[in-house]
Amino acid sequence: MPNTSKVSRPAAFLHYVVVHPWQVISLVFFITLFFASAIPDLRFQTSIYDLTIEDLPESREYDAFKKEFGCEEIILIVAKADNIFAEETFGEIEKLAETLSKIKGVKRVISLPGIRKSIDVTGNWTLDEFRNKIEPVDLLKKNILSLDGKTTAISLILDDIRDKDGIIHSIKEVIDRQKNFISLYQIGMPNVSKALADFTEQDFLRLPPVTFFLVALILFLFFRNLRGILIPAGSVAIALIWTFGLMAVTGTPLSLLTMIVPVFLIAVGTAYCMYIFPEYLSALKTAGSPREASLQCFLKLGFPTSLAVMTTTIGLGSLLINKIVAIREFALFSCAGILFMLIIMLTFLPAVMSLMPFPKTRNMSMLDREGGFFDRVLSAIIKVNLHHQKKALAFIALSTAAGIIGISRIQVETNPMGFFKENTPIATHFRDIYKDMSGSFPMNVAIESGEEDFFENPAHLKKISDLQVTLGSLKGVDKTISFCDYLKLVNFAGNQYQADFYALPEESFEIRMLINNFKAMLGEDMLKRFMNPTFSKVNIMLRTHISSSKDFLEARQQIEKYLKQSFPDNFSFTVTGMGVVISQSSQLITEGQIKSLLLTLVLVFAIMFLLFMSYKVGIIGMLPNCFPIIVSFGLMGWIGIPLSMVTSLVASIAVGLAVDDTIHYLVRYNREFKKDLNKEKALRETIRHMGKPIILTTLTISLGFSVLMFSNFKPTAIFGLVIIVTMFSALIADLILLPSLMLHVELVTIWDLLKLRLGKDPQKGIPLFNGLSKTQVYYILMAGALQTHERGKVIMKKGEVSDSMYAIISGKLEVVDIADEKPFKERPDTKRVIASLKAGDVVGEMGMIRSCKRSATVIAAEPAELLTINEKMIKRLQWLYPPAAQRFFFNLMTVLCDRLENITTCFLEETATDRLTSLHPLDFSMEMLEKEIVRSQRDDLPLAMIVICMDNLMEIVGENRYKTGDAVITDTTNLLKSHIREADFLCRVDRAWFCLVLPHTTENEGAEILERVKALLSTLSFQMDGKIIDVRRRFRLFSYDMQLKKNAVAFVGDALRLMKDNEISSVSK
Repeated sequence: MPNTSKVSRPAAFLHYVVVHPWQVISLVFFITLFFASAIPDLRFQTSIYDLTIEDLPESREYDAFKKEFGCEEIILIVAKADNIFAEETFGEIEKLAETLSKIKGVKRVISLPGIRKSIDVTGNWTLDEFRNKIEPVDLLKKNILSLDGKTTAISLILDDIRDKDGIIHSIKEVIDRQKNFISLYQIGMPNVSKALADFTEQDFLRLPPVTFFLVALILFLFFRNLRGILIPAGSVAIALIWTFGLMAVTGTPLSLLTMIVPVFLIAVGTAYCMYIFPEYLSALKTAGSPREASLQCFLKLGFPTSLAVMTTTIGLGSLLINKIVAIREFALFSCAGILFMLIIMLTFLPAVMSLMPFPKTRNMSMLDREGGFFDRVLSAIIKVNLHHQKKALAFIALSTAAGIIGISRIQVETNPMGFFKENTPIATHFRDIYKDMSGSFPMNVAIESGEEDFFENPAHLKKISDLQVTLGSLKGVDKTISFCDYLKLVNFAGNQYQADFYALPEESFEIRMLINNFKAMLGEDMLKRFMNPTFSKVNIMLRTHISSSKDFLEARQQIEKYLKQSFPDNFSFTVTGMGVVISQSSQLITEGQIKSLLLTLVLVFAIMFLLFMSYKVGIIGMLPNCFPIIVSFGLMGWIGIPLSMVTSLVASIAVGLAVDDTIHYLVRYNREFKKDLNKEKALRETIRHMGKPIILTTLTISLGFSVLMFSNFKPTAIFGLVIIVTMFSALIADLILLPSLMLHVELVTIWDLLKLRLGKDPQKGIPLFNGLSKTQVYYILMAGALQTHERGKVIMKKGEVSDSMYAIISGKLEVVDIADEKPFKERPDTKRVIASLKAGDVVGEMGMIRSCKRSATVIAAEPAELLTINEKMIKRLQWLYPPAAQRFFFNLMTVLCDRLENITTCFLEETATDRLTSLHPLDFSMEMLEKEIVRSQRDDLPLAMIVICMDNLMEIVGENRYKTGDAVITDTTNLLKSHIREADFLCRVDRAWFCLVLPHTTENEGAEILERVKALLSTLSFQMDGKIIDVRRRFRLFSYDMQLKKNAVAFVGDALRLMKDNEISSVSK
């Protein structure tokens, strides 16, 4: 196992998981058991009301309307026969109505037999007489009875109870028992909601298992081993159990949208595992144990996988700002499911993999076959990117333009009936009813006068009756019903059912009398449905076959326009109904979609920016994710697919999924590019390594979502198709558009380049950045500039004025002092090297701070890269990011202090002298001699050196103590220093040994000087306690031999050895 004693927290966590796998597996097991125990409580509930936004003004208007006029939900039982008024048929309908009235939850039944009983008190009328009596009653036409007398509707007014499924089931049982010569079916808003719930349950029980099977099949085809199926499938299954368990615990039912969650998790969760499993198999080749292989795999993929899950969660999470509850529930549990998947991938998967033994044999998967289909495809993609880039980008540009035009053609539409396929019973019944009867989708027009008893005036009622005629002529409106219609019916019944009396009274007192009869005949609750208690507000109900949100809103607009033109300004109007609320909610889908998409793109951009510390990368990373959205929505516009509650999810899901591959691609590309900064090579390697998993995940997700195309709901099926188009568009963007952009824009940031050159993070490699966070260093780096300099180039020249300093990223610099006036390039050996600088060092800080003349020349000793930092950048940094600037200046002071300390140390070393002789130390003397040797070699000048040795110095010390010896050394040195030439210099190489260096001195000249030195020192005498001390000296002259090219140390060393080996005083050539 690798050493993990000093590791990051994520690495330590993964290490714990693989070292204690059974603890992790046990914890996952108990969590799974807990959630699994809650799943039996999971219920299915999909209603037409799920399509509405609760806090809309239209929703509040509709709630206020229901509170004032009531809202009794109705189920229509439609009966068809050759002749409704045939004795047997009418009798069956009468029995049916009576049976239906006994169903629990049915408040009232309105039917032809019931009307007959109400008006034929004696019961003596024949069916033909009854038919003739009601012939003038327009209220019944296409409401209770069709115009041809072959269809009738039994209206069931339901109690205000939550569960209407039981009522619908009981009605179905009653219908199934009826005779075959009558065709019966039920239709109404409750039936639409029940059909939504039933089909949701069918889809849930049918589609996820099929998805699971298809995904397992593709796993087997690609990996060809049992592990490749069980590991991803088991992980996805656990995530599904946790997600469904959470829904059950929170009481959230499976609905039209949340039904998509399992398909989404199976497809996307498996796709995530597609990245992990191949990496695990690769780690097995080099790891010493399964535990080590598991740890290596997840240390490498843990971060990009977590980032991919984060971006997917952001895409889905952006839908949480949507106002439609069903969409928010989908977003919430999709996010929860995908986060559960991440937890499982970082705990359960590494734990299981650490326990699995090495495979004895390994079948070659489709991904491993060299030269196979995938390799040929990827080679073609690489060829397109490198050699046919213009054609590819032109194609993408044309597709984008076509998509943008298509988006402008897209229609926003939510049609509850459009959810169902045309051959479903609910869709068939909806279309059938308005052929003979009025439609089952109502609208209500409430008109308020603001004046009590206003609608007891015959003229005012006449205006309402005329308004009904206009409303009835609108497209999609089959029937209008108001207080006027029922008042006509009461007047008709009170006047012996004479046709002339099916009309409104002409006097107010007659209306008041008829109102009393209305209450007695039809009930006060019926009156309240169409008139408020003060008779100042009237309700007109429109029975329509409109189901399209666009048609509802157009009808509403036409009605409001007509009302404003026909009534005084003090009147107020409300055009409402469930269809209006759904339609208005649908229109806000566009607004919610735009907000969600923008939020997703902003957050993904932020992630890209933080990941690569470059806004360019953020922008480039967004382009491949915008392309599939443009293509998908453009296609919807061109082929006429509306933007509905379901299809509106595509964009956020698309970004969340597409950006996963983009991140994996960019991370790998960044890693490859940093190896040798070769874009084309990085592109090839990235596509070869990442192309296969990207294609595989695209196929897996597409195959998973393709199952939705077999859904009972048309929008869900269309959603599956659009997701497939989106995923393949994203594939084109990630493998063609993104690589092409990489070739033209630097994706590797200056941060990465610095780290590459320094071999460590900049804040660790450059003293100026010590203690700064990565973000703070980034601010400084982005403000600076990176420059490249060839060997020998002068970076800064002594005497020049500059306000810039430099941090060395790579290469070496030399700080030199040019002694010769000739240019350095002409006389390269005239420089005196002051200091050598390497990567991580800084230079020029004094010039930046003081804008003064440079005190030395800086030259590139080898090719170098420098980060330029100037005063302007620092001032901008100080204004924008004061904490970073403060730390930077503190580090700059530290650098200056270090520099000052170093100079002081060097000065002390250079100026230090021997206590007895006041001569420079040996090191300094050797440097001076070395310079003289260089000058002699360069200018072909003679150089000589006299070596002086006091042989009996230690005897003198032993006999007369150190004080006498010190006096001998001091006096000898002082005498020599006072008589040597200015160009000569004396040094002490040992206690009794001196060297006198004679620049520009020939051998003969040196011999003469040697004799003068001997004579000079012979005059020197020493006494101690009256006793004369004899000092024995040896002298030797050495001339530097140009052919031997010795350095200073060798020259002096050889001279001393010769002196020690030969005690005869002579001149050596």
